[in-house]
Parts: sequence; C-alpha cells; structure tokens
Amino acid sequence: MSSHGEVNNNNNKQNSKEILHNYVTKKLTSQPYTCQWIPTSCSVITVGKKVSSGLSKGDIKIHQLEFEETSGDPKLNLVYENEFSNPFRCMSFFKQSNGQQDNRKFITGDFNGQISEWDSDICDIPIWGIKGAHQGCIAAVDAYGDNLVVCGGKDGSIKVYDTRIKPNSGENSTSTSSISTFEQTNKSNCWSICINDSNIIAGFENGDLNIYNLKTNSIQSTTKLNGGICSIDSNDRSNILNQFLVTTNKSFISTVSFNNNTNNMEYKDYEINKNPNQTIWSGIYSPWNKKDKENIFTVAQLDGSVSMYRDDCKLIDKVSVSNLSILSLDYNKDKKGLLCCISLKKQLSILISPY
Repeated sequence: MSSHGEVNNNNNKQNSKEILHNYVTKKLTSQPYTCQWIPTSCSVITVGKKVSSGLSKGDIKIHQLEFEETSGDPKLNLVYENEFSNPFRCMSFFKQSNGQQDNRKFITGDFNGQISEWDSDICDIPIWGIKGAHQGCIAAVDAYGDNLVVCGGKDGSIKVYDTRIKPNSGENSTSTSSISTFEQTNKSNCWSICINDSNIIAGFENGDLNIYNLKTNSIQSTTKLNGGICSIDSNDRSNILNQFLVTTNKSFISTVSFNNNTNNMEYKDYEINKNPNQTIWSGIYSPWNKKDKENIFTVAQLDGSVSMYRDDCKLIDKVSVSNLSILSLDYNKDKKGLLCCISLKKQLSILISPY
C-alpha cells in the first residue's frame, strides 16, 4: 500500500540558518565505497578498491579527526592503511538493540563473494571469513548483536551467518554453512539489507522489497517499488519493521512500516529530485532525535550534495560536498553532530550538524 508525499525543497527550508556544514574534506588515493565511524572514537574507516601494479586490490583506511596545533583547524589524519587481494564493496559494524554501538569488530563483503570479520584495532588479517559466500560481488552486508551477519549478493541470494561458528580448517574456509539462506527466484541483485535478531529487510535491483522472518526461516512479506533499492535503514534496531527508510535509483525515497494486522508493508514515496532516474545511494536516520519522538534522516545524492529531512520529508538543509555522487553516509553514535561521507571523487568528508 503506497501513497505519494510532497517534498519541500530548497525554497521552503526550515529556516535560513546553516544546519549542515562541510567541516573538513580530504582527497584519498583510492576509491572508497563505504565509510563508517569506528565505535567509541573519532576515527572513520573506509573500505574500497585501489589499483596496484595494474590490478584492482582491496583497500582499508582509517582516518582520525584531529586539529592543527597552531590554527585549531580540523584535519583528517591517516592513521592506518593496507592493501588486500580482493576489492571491498561494503562493510558494517555490529548494531545493538539499544542503539549503543561499542563492538569495534566489523564485517566486509568483497567483489569476489567473500565475507570477512575484522578487528578495527588490528585489521591486518581477518579473524573470521567465508570464501564463496556468494557467487560474484557482495553488494550489501549488515551485522547485529555480537555474532549475526547477513549478506546479499549479485546472485540474488540472502545468507545469514553466525561468526561463532568457525570454519573447520584453513583461513577463510568455505566449509561453514549459512544458518539461513533465502533465494530470490528471479535472481535480481540484492543491493541493500538490514537485520536484527527477528527479521531481515532486503532490497533488490528490480525494486523487490522483501521481509524475511528468522524465526520461521521464511519470507514474511513482499512488495515492489518503482525503482532499484539502494539502501535501507531502520529507525529502531530492536524492531526494524516499525519504520524504515528506503532510497532508490529513480529519484525517490520511501518511508515504510509493516502492518502486523494485514501482514503488508505500508509506504509513502517522496520524489526528492526533479530529474528522473537520479540515484540516491544512501539514506540514514539520525540516532540523536529519539527522545524528541521525531525522525530526522539524511540522504546522499547523485549531484554530490547531502540533504537532511524531517519525517514528513520537509527539507531542513542541504550542503554541496562534491561535484560527483555521494556513495555512503554514517552518523557518529557517540559524538552528537558528526557525520562522515564519501564521494565518487575519492573524497572523505566530515559534516557537522546539531541533529
């Protein structure tokens, strides 16, 4: 069940004050695809690819937000970087039901179908991994609790792993089976995914939006949007079906909720770009507005801007960060007002906001 909403654009901003500010930007030597704040820190980790001796390699970098001693100006200091055999496509730290995030281990998915677990304090070698988790690229990964991992791939399947179950022999063995597997009959690419201990929400290139029940190991609900689903984020990790945000490659976003009485998804579409077929790579809820019972979310846009909205899709502010697409966004869960984002221009930026 869907409805269409109106979007208040630049001319109808909440006020004329600057709410989003591009605090500091750094040019990178590799192409990042995902960025996330390391829990309980002011450091950002990026994963992606770099070209080395004519070959595409995996790249992990960690930058720390610091300040110049004399001027006090912000800077991003590279504190770690390393090269790996396979380019990385996605990553996720482990989310918690209470919204806190103190587990500094993270999961990556790469272009060769491998998932790996890393310790962000010492990420030279993965501490767990599965080769051939998918046939081809893993485009989406999410992690929950201390051990639950879900990944979606180009092969159209969704797989759930428990990192406590170690491979039988050899580093990154293929011998560990997934604890749950869901197959998409049309084999559409899985582009986005979200998990807790009860459900999975998965979005596909062809617009399919599926909810899976982990208790019954079955699909619980499905609908189809008019665009490929680029990202999914829930406003409540303890109940991800309560309300979640979906971004697409067709210039619109959707706010979605699951109706337990009808067993159907109810959603409202908002066109936030006037030009058709504009990809909105990422959309995330602010973790800092729950006490006000108000949802604020931020989206990454194709034109290199980052926009912040209220629940009814009323524009709060918009800032230009790059002249190429913003690919990934993340809120710092420990320091209010800090966001990070990366662009197709090989840039890492830190934004600040009161939200």
